[in-house]
Amino acid sequence: MFRKKLIIKYTDILEKKDAEDMFKKIPDNFPKYFLSIPKTIFNPKLKKFIPYARTIKTCPGFINLYKRSLLITSPFDIYIELGDDKIISSTAGQTNFKIADIHSEEQFLKYIPNNKKYKFIIKINLPFFIDTNISLSMNPSYYHFNDLNVLPGILPFNYKGDIHFFIPIEKEKNQIYIKKGDPLFLLTPLCEKKINLKFKKYNNTYKPSLTFSTLKKYILKNIII
Repeated sequence: MFRKKLIIKYTDILEKKDAEDMFKKIPDNFPKYFLSIPKTIFNPKLKKFIPYARTIKTCPGFINLYKRSLLITSPFDIYIELGDDKIISSTAGQTNFKIADIHSEEQFLKYIPNNKKYKFIIKINLPFFIDTNISLSMNPSYYHFNDLNVLPGILPFNYKGDIHFFIPIEKEKNQIYIKKGDPLFLLTPLCEKKINLKFKKYNNTYKPSLTFSTLKKYILKNIII
């Protein structure tokens, strides 16, 4: 059996430590407030902790999510100014990295019935590529309450390419400001085996597809019967 691997190939605008700092493992991926939560609830009238009144500190659903996930954080300060139907400006630290694009509404937003909440969807690009032999689930880290409504998805086990994520933009929203180190989303391996996480400098050997679609290559089989 081949060993499970997840290789992060970071681009020239990052140093290796910058890339490593983007990927937080347990316990560094927990929300900061989690450390201050006791295991049981304090009763102010009795002036003591009640042993049967438990908090999220003993919730296996919460703990397992972060035990099995990498928290991806922002590699740089990001500021995006949003108009009614376009991105006015976008900046990633003091780099010239193209951080954001508009995701065409023709791809799916225009087909959402009675959409009165969102004006468009933006794609946020990240300065690294992955090489893996495991499927990866991308999901919002809701417990961080960071107001980033990241759309979820699953990367297949044979995916080798760049990483980006999508955010639906509410009609009244006019800016996105993300600081270096802020949580972006969770990357959860869909397997039960131990995984080797490695970081390498990106070597531009990417070969573009010769067809318009690569869906057949990356689509996964159904497993629910």
